[in-house]
Parts: sequence; C-alpha cells; structure tokens
Amino acid sequence: MAINFNQVGFIYQAGTPFATDGLHDVNFSIPEGQFTAVIGHTGSGKSTMVQLLDGLSLPSVGQIDILDLQLTTETKPAETNEIRRHVGLVFQFPEAQLFEQTVLRDVMFGPKNFGKTDEEARELAIDALRTVGMDEQFDERSPFELSGGQMRRVAIAGVLALQPEILILDEPTAGLDPQGQTELMALFARLQIERNMTLVLVTHQMEFVAQYANHVVVFEKGTIVKEGSVDEVFADADWLRAKQLDVPIAKHFADLLADKGIELEQVLNIEALADQLAVQLKEANHV
Repeated sequence: MAINFNQVGFIYQAGTPFATDGLHDVNFSIPEGQFTAVIGHTGSGKSTMVQLLDGLSLPSVGQIDILDLQLTTETKPAETNEIRRHVGLVFQFPEAQLFEQTVLRDVMFGPKNFGKTDEEARELAIDALRTVGMDEQFDERSPFELSGGQMRRVAIAGVLALQPEILILDEPTAGLDPQGQTELMALFARLQIERNMTLVLVTHQMEFVAQYANHVVVFEKGTIVKEGSVDEVFADADWLRAKQLDVPIAKHFADLLADKGIELEQVLNIEALADQLAVQLKEANHV
C-alpha cells in the first residue's frame, strides 16, 4: 500500500476549551499505483486528511504510513520535509501560490528548494511544463499574464517538477469551465497511467469518480463510512443520497429506467449506458 491510516485522529486547537475533533478512528489504505477518489459532503474530514498526508498537520493520535515513512504526533519537521519529496499536493486554486517573475522560474523553484542544481531544476521544469501542455512560448512570460486555466497548469507543473510518487489533488478543477475541467482530469488520468503514480483525488464531482477512479473512500463526520471499488460504493444510490452525495448522471438515468421496467447492468458513465441501451434496442428490434 502507498498510504495506510491506522487509528488516526486529529483535534483542532487541542488542549484548549475550543478543541474540536477533525478526524477520529480513521483506518483505511490507498493502493499503490492506482487512482483513488476521496468523497464526502463538506465538513466530513476530507481536507483535514489532505493536510495530514502532506505533513502540514500531524495526527493527534495514531500513525500514517506513507511509502516507507511514518507520520505520528512525534514526527519532526525534517521528517515531514522528507515526506514532501514523495508526496505532491495540488490545492484548490493552486495558481494563488504562483509568485516568480517568469513561468519557468516558478516551476524551477520547488526542485531548487530540494537541492537540485539550476540546470537540473531547469530540465525538470521544462519537462513538467510540456507535460501539462505549456509550450516554450510561455517559459519566459510572467505567470500573471496567463489565463486562469494556464495559470492552473503552471501551478500543477510546479508540483510535477518535484517528481512525486504520490499526487494528492484537492478539488483541482474548482473554478474551471466544463472544458477546462475535462481537459485537466484527462491529464491527471494520463499521468497516473504513464508514470504509474499513486493518485488521490478529493472531489464532489461524482462523474470524475465514476470515470477515472479504481478505489473510493467515503468520509462522514470525521471518519470512514465506506471504502471499496467504484462499483461497490455506487451500488446503493439511496445510501449515497443519505450521505448527501450525488450519483453519476448515468447511474441516475439507469435507475429511472429500472423504475420503468428496463433493467440494465450497473452503469456509471455515459459510454457504458449508451452501449447497454444500444444492445437493448437491438434485441427489441429482433423480437
């Protein structure tokens, strides 16, 4: 496993009258080299979990294993820095973190900060920029002259330049138009396959979960309430709605057809729905 949570809890403002549980009794694993989606309604604990994964916060109790490293309440700053060599984190609106005078220098910053030479950092930055679809005409431009979508890609390139084995995406498509969202998710899916990365997507968008994820973790009230394959998690639409979660459009449509007596195998994306409907129509025409 790439990541394992063992009896993890986190308390905000611990030791004060305002202490509040952020996480409690969290036990789950994230498979190495797969695409895992983390879902749950707002306030369920997803963002707290993300902060722990990158060492921005330490667990109040329990242990998190990340590759061959561990995070506990006793972990020292040098150890959390080592974890950040392996875990890349893309926040919501990551373009807000851009600060250098040129696109290339901004993407070079991370590798240089971890000890790469200027030449090494430059090579890593150029490779990352080309990977996210930013060609050389943008290298010497100010990142603040770019469109919102281009700035997002530059910020993501800054994370990829560190060559993380694990990539954490916290609502990475927030604020983008539908085309931008689709393009960005396709990029992440391609990276996960081509680089055999462990990718963790925190999202409210069930369509992307259904389309790309191999494994799904569901948070509620600071702990895990379900974990499994996409088919397993989406099998019970009523359960999902009770947890204030949507179901993919294809699943919702198939359920409506089932109410009308048209039974389909479980479908989670539009392509599978169209294929099954085509088969149904073909069979009906031969009756």
